[in-house]
Amino acid sequence: MKTKIINPILLPVFIDSCSSATQSQLNTGAGTECLEGVTTRLALAKTLHRFTDLDDFKLQATWDTAIESKDIVPLYGVYEVASANVEAVKYESGNFSAVTKNEIKKMTSESYLSICSHKALKSYENSGYTQVYEITENGEILGVYDSDGIQVKGQDITEFEVAIRERAVNDKVPYSMVTITFRDFNEFEDNGIIIKPSWDANVLNGIFEVSLEIVSASATEIVVSATLGCGSEPAVSLELAYWDLATTQTIDSSTYDALTEHYTLGGVALVSGTLSSGGVKDVGDYKGESAGVAVTVV
Repeated sequence: MKTKIINPILLPVFIDSCSSATQSQLNTGAGTECLEGVTTRLALAKTLHRFTDLDDFKLQATWDTAIESKDIVPLYGVYEVASANVEAVKYESGNFSAVTKNEIKKMTSESYLSICSHKALKSYENSGYTQVYEITENGEILGVYDSDGIQVKGQDITEFEVAIRERAVNDKVPYSMVTITFRDFNEFEDNGIIIKPSWDANVLNGIFEVSLEIVSASATEIVVSATLGCGSEPAVSLELAYWDLATTQTIDSSTYDALTEHYTLGGVALVSGTLSSGGVKDVGDYKGESAGVAVTVV
């Protein structure tokens, strides 16, 4: 497959830490080189997602909105980041030389994950998330200009691969190896953007799965447990606005009992239905979502 190379003359390159933008003139004078840090986080984005411009790209509120709508999904921390690039293949005969296979740009990394987080990570293989943003140890975010030179997007990728989760051994914890293959090996080099926003990009979190389990249910109250992630940590900050029982029913109160680690949801004339969060909700300093769980009123 032939890789489409975007003409670098048409699009700008922007490095926020230098506070300057360069266009097509490739002069070589430089007082101090602006070198980005090591990648510590990845965020996948849907194919058609774009930030409207550079200013929009820098706003934390815009990122939060994109995360809530699931257009962007921040992933887990990455470690042992390495290049796994494949060199171009050339055919040569005498003084004739031609490239028969272009370079392939790849990166690998490790994430130290429980089995449920590994499963969540693997669910993004072969999905509609075909762009990637990189976040560095310095709080920088790496993206690229879209073809119009105004909108901002993630680097296009052709493959997001999660290998078999490696078991714990004497000198290492379990980990998941991730390999990303970039669509165009020149995309970042020709049209890259490196910003260092006023907020810490490393605090971006994905949406937390809040698992619900019905303990009991009557016409006046529903008792439910709520746990985060793999179910080992109770979710203790779910307020009244978090709960959604049905369009025709109203939950009037929500009380958490720290001793039993249960919520008691009060209402009037409650009937059997499905309890959920009704979508992504803000929960303290994170975003949570609960899939529907059946409620049988007795």
